[in-house]
Amino acid sequence: MMQQGLARLCAIFDEPFRCAKREPAMTETTATATPLPPLTLGVIATTRLRMAYAERPGTSPPIVFIHPNRTSNRVWDFVVRASRLPHRMVLPALRGHGDSDWPQNGYRLEDHRDDLIAFLDALCEGPVILVGQATGATLALMIASRIPERIRAVVAAQPAIGIPGAVNSMVRDQVNAQERLASRDAARAALPFAERWRPEVVEHTLDHMLAAHPQGGFTWRYFGPGVCDTEAELMRDLTHDINWSGPTLVFGGASSTVLPTDMPARVAARLTDARLSSLPDANHRLSQDNPDGFAALLDPFVESLDH
Repeated sequence: MMQQGLARLCAIFDEPFRCAKREPAMTETTATATPLPPLTLGVIATTRLRMAYAERPGTSPPIVFIHPNRTSNRVWDFVVRASRLPHRMVLPALRGHGDSDWPQNGYRLEDHRDDLIAFLDALCEGPVILVGQATGATLALMIASRIPERIRAVVAAQPAIGIPGAVNSMVRDQVNAQERLASRDAARAALPFAERWRPEVVEHTLDHMLAAHPQGGFTWRYFGPGVCDTEAELMRDLTHDINWSGPTLVFGGASSTVLPTDMPARVAARLTDARLSSLPDANHRLSQDNPDGFAALLDPFVESLDH
């Protein structure tokens, strides 16, 4: 059924190469101290829009990683490298980010949620494990609440629900001030919440998040107005939108200065089957602050699902 749906979408868009075709030329590796795992890159036309993704093959159920707002799906690469799990790992890029479509509107949380559900329908058979951080954690919980029969478990890292208005204002001001960057050095200095990142993480992030600006210099590979719309959505009270009752691991950065330190506990208290933890040596961008520690929390939780 899924393959028939993909064939129909290929016919609709008349671009077969975009429909989950895995080309050897698109297999990517990165030169680091310990090589990152090879990832297959693709763009798939769902029933809603085209979404880019990276993928590492493996066993079922697949683990789908949902990135934070105004970042990249490649923020997960170092967690994938550190993880010992044999599972297939899939890293979609949200609308308005990277090589996914950048529509001019449609950046409510429900839009992202429905995009990701369509992505799962097109690319992942059977139940999946969702892993998200910040905005991605909020979306993972919203997806699990909407289609619980498709979700095996959720990992919600640094969930962003009902964020303070000051955080929303800070992000909006940063996005507006960084529409054009004079150089890679300027982009490096402008990276938010990057004070704990290893140099290889910083450079990897710049590799995947920077694009040439038409007037010279660089720009971030996200749609600024959409990013700001999504960030404002995170101030909403989502109490009635999240009713997932399956296995969930919730944790935040032990040194968080961006979101309230009690937010993971407040989110976990809403869930009926949640385990609460904390990630040491991490502030807000957990998968980049401490990817090894992130994997050390993720792996035993996923392994425990079989017991």
